[in-house]
Amino acid sequence: MKTSVKFGIGAMLAAILLLNLVFVPAVCADSSTSDKVQMPKELKQWIMETQKDEETKLWMKEQTEQWMQNHTLNVTSTKTYTYKDGLIEIKETYTGRELKKNLGINKFEKMEKLKVPENAEKALSLNGETFALTEGNQRITVTEKTVVMTTETDPFEWWDIGYEYPQYTWSEYYGVYTRADPINLAWEGTNMNTIKGKILDEGWVSVAYPYEHNQYVSDPQYDWVLDEGVADDKTGLLTERYHVRLFDLSTQDIVGNAHRDSLPLHEVIEFETAEDLVAGFFDNDVSNWWVLYDYEELDNEEGTPNQEPFCDGEATCIFKVGS
Repeated sequence: MKTSVKFGIGAMLAAILLLNLVFVPAVCADSSTSDKVQMPKELKQWIMETQKDEETKLWMKEQTEQWMQNHTLNVTSTKTYTYKDGLIEIKETYTGRELKKNLGINKFEKMEKLKVPENAEKALSLNGETFALTEGNQRITVTEKTVVMTTETDPFEWWDIGYEYPQYTWSEYYGVYTRADPINLAWEGTNMNTIKGKILDEGWVSVAYPYEHNQYVSDPQYDWVLDEGVADDKTGLLTERYHVRLFDLSTQDIVGNAHRDSLPLHEVIEFETAEDLVAGFFDNDVSNWWVLYDYEELDNEEGTPNQEPFCDGEATCIFKVGS
């Protein structure tokens, strides 16, 4: 984490608004000097308009927790991994009484596929065991798990609760949505092409299915929005990779989930480092971008501190300023 930048950001905002100044290290030969850069008026205005008192934030958190609890199911997960036609097929089946109670179905099945590059080794490590890439090879695992699930017509309406952004991404299969990863990045005053262009300039590439699993966020106008992916490696099957799913909302905001993927199954192994890495791409040009690390409380903390993968529940906000 970039603690030197994040330290005291919440408490400092009030002082920033009063002083109208922040100190940004000058990019020059003499690193001991600093330039005083005035916070843009539109950013100060946004901060004032979106601030919430503690009572309101507590109510929002309680509403979120209640909805998530009402949509939480305990299920038995059976995963079948099959290598076929240059793809790893992952079929997951949920069974359990709570599926019938909550969703009116006896079982839930979903299928995902990952493209294996031609130069891949003849075997991969799958859940700590060797998995040979021979046609028809198969492995089955069975686990008990807790999931949050809903339907296409029953999204968590974060906009009615008072949040600026959605809290989670969701995987989808035949109209059933399963909660996936926490949103940890948000952009204001810009557009998808500009954001993707900035990230691609860092040597990243655009990725889409089958090089990533499709995910969605709920939206007040578009219902569900599909992600646009970028990553520092296209396949993520030969090496771990940093990966961001970006979502273009009807509110004219862009949000994202940044994480580091495991290989070869693209399971999340880290959130916070990826969040800081991507935010850092925008944090070297205050005439065009302002970055507020861990600014927006989204009440989507995942995991346990100091144990990866962990998300602290606070999204970094990135503002496009200037022309």
